[in-house]
Amino acid sequence: MTEKFDEHKRTDGIDSDYKEEYAAEVAPQRIDYNDKDDVKSSAAGSTAGFIALALAVLSLFTFPTLFGLVSVLLGIYAYNRGATVTGGIAAIVGGIAALIAILFRVALIGLLFSLF
Repeated sequence: MTEKFDEHKRTDGIDSDYKEEYAAEVAPQRIDYNDKDDVKSSAAGSTAGFIALALAVLSLFTFPTLFGLVSVLLGIYAYNRGATVTGGIAAIVGGIAALIAILFRVALIGLLFSLF
């Protein structure tokens, strides 16, 4: 009589030897919304990378010192935000354009001072 009311042996018609989960394949995955630190937005980096690349190309034709230095700064920012290719290319092209413009101005001033 004690076996009849023993809770360890009571199964209510369910076989507890098998612990299977049914419909787990079609159930949606559980999303943990509390862990937001792992998600990084790369939209800001890619936008800054393309703007820096446009300024670097523009610095080859007009205002090379200004646009070159701005493209270097934006390129480094984009590189750190995840747009490594566009940020790196923009920083290199803008830096070369700014460096050539500064060296050309220094050489031109040196030439002018040597004339007098």
